[in-house]
Amino acid sequence: MFRTTLTPTVRGAISKVRRWFYATFYSKERGDVREASKENWTRLARMLVEKTSEEGVSDKAGRISLYYYVKDGVFVPVRAEIEVFELKPVGKIEVKITSEA
Repeated sequence: MFRTTLTPTVRGAISKVRRWFYATFYSKERGDVREASKENWTRLARMLVEKTSEEGVSDKAGRISLYYYVKDGVFVPVRAEIEVFELKPVGKIEVKITSEA
């Protein structure tokens, strides 16, 4: 399982998953394994973008948990959970800096 940290937008969470995928699988493998992993990632990414757009949550804060396994070096996604959050201010704290001179 891979889980992103909370990001300001779900789109940003998808980007974090993308960076993780390329750093973990795509950069280390070569040949057919690399291409099969990329095809699986591309299909998953398309589904994530389509679903979040359909639900209208792309610009809301979010985090993604990705469940996957590796078979013969190939990345195989099983499912993804997208947690969506409403960010709203809960208060304001002002800090004044004074000089002692």
